[in-house]
Amino acid sequence: MELTSNQELILWIGTAGMALGAVAIAALGFSLPKSERHHVTASFFVCAIAACAYLAMATGVGTVMMHGEAVFFARYADWVFTTPLLLLGLLTVGMAAVTGGGEAARERSGLIGFVIGADIMMIATGFVASLRIGQSDRWIWYAVSCVFFLLVLWAVYGPAKQYLDARMAPLYTRLLGILTVLWLIYPVLWVLGTEGTGTLDVTGEILVFAVIDVIAKVGFGIMLVAGVRSASKAAA
Repeated sequence: MELTSNQELILWIGTAGMALGAVAIAALGFSLPKSERHHVTASFFVCAIAACAYLAMATGVGTVMMHGEAVFFARYADWVFTTPLLLLGLLTVGMAAVTGGGEAARERSGLIGFVIGADIMMIATGFVASLRIGQSDRWIWYAVSCVFFLLVLWAVYGPAKQYLDARMAPLYTRLLGILTVLWLIYPVLWVLGTEGTGTLDVTGEILVFAVIDVIAKVGFGIMLVAGVRSASKAAA
């Protein structure tokens, strides 16, 4: 696919935004107590992976032609790694530390596995839907992807809350609300974009995805680390 100058510019800005976000999150992490710095890891790699994906798209190696239309496969390669990391970061922030192990620890590990598994299936089936661009069965794959999305929401709003640390529960609830609002935009954008109804042209789709991606990754990561820092100071 031959990108226009405007499309390239948007993708390069997205690359820079993600890269700078990774640096900012890492720098902010040094203000945390050593015992809390593990919270930085997932958010840092979310932005670092996304920066590489945007770099791939900006340099023209992140697309594939399907049925005469361009599909940004680098976008899905990004999401299949970054969305589980986002959820892992969220759950790690909210859940209380494991003490004693036993059946409760195994149940919690199983729940985390369920959340991540459902999330990966959401992205994988969404990717298949994108590969079926122009074909009617893409809507079946899209619907399957939405079902897995609902399973993710069910898990993080339901079972996960029984494992929350009372001190971190307000931060978890706030971050979860923000993430939910942002993630609800993606399936709507897919419908409106070139892989769905084509209401948005390629440039508009690239622009909106870039804006939401930066907010959902860089913005979310900074809020997470800053929230952990505030909670640590309050507990000191």
